[in-house]
Amino acid sequence: MLGVEVIVGGFMSVDGKIAPADRNGKEFTQFMMPRHKKMLHRIRASVDAIVVGVGTVLADDPTLTVRAVEGKNPLRVVLDSKAQTPLTAKIADTDQASTLIVTTRQASKEKIQALRNKGIDVFISSSEKAVNLRELIEALKNRGIRRVLVEGGAEVRWSFFESNLVDELFVWIMPYVWGGRDAPTLVGGQGFLGTQEAKKLELKNMEHIEGLLILWFAVQN
Repeated sequence: MLGVEVIVGGFMSVDGKIAPADRNGKEFTQFMMPRHKKMLHRIRASVDAIVVGVGTVLADDPTLTVRAVEGKNPLRVVLDSKAQTPLTAKIADTDQASTLIVTTRQASKEKIQALRNKGIDVFISSSEKAVNLRELIEALKNRGIRRVLVEGGAEVRWSFFESNLVDELFVWIMPYVWGGRDAPTLVGGQGFLGTQEAKKLELKNMEHIEGLLILWFAVQN
């Protein structure tokens, strides 16, 4: 899309949950074996940028670097409409990898300057509230980004699907039913209401690796 390939990926239970009802996503990391981590980091090393929402940063404080395999660190992109990313967050440390905070005019100018003083790049979307994703993809393209991995969370994944920006989807399914009406699912948001709107997928590959079922789909936009 727009000259940039967008891949959405996620790790979930059989019933589609990406975290328990308390939204502690780290509960699920115990199911990832060393081989799975190498696979994920190999995917990270193959892209130019990784995108997450500020909710993921606040809840999990991820590093979003390539560690389990040899490879380059992609640009870390955080969708953060109010510039809530803590200056102490791991992604605020730009010694290992570059970080781009994508915000809006809601964000405080003081916080934006504080982020820039840490060596973090800040892109201000023209939208008043939510980040304009098509504008972001165009900006990334202008920076030489050609392949993007959207790691989460649920609302961010929904935003990319809603904007018709997703080319591929991979899902790692662990053999558990987690339940919980308040537990986040792989894709959140308001959701589509009919089959005409819903995104149709074409299964491209399927593997069963150390207890996880791994599915790769092409998205038919």
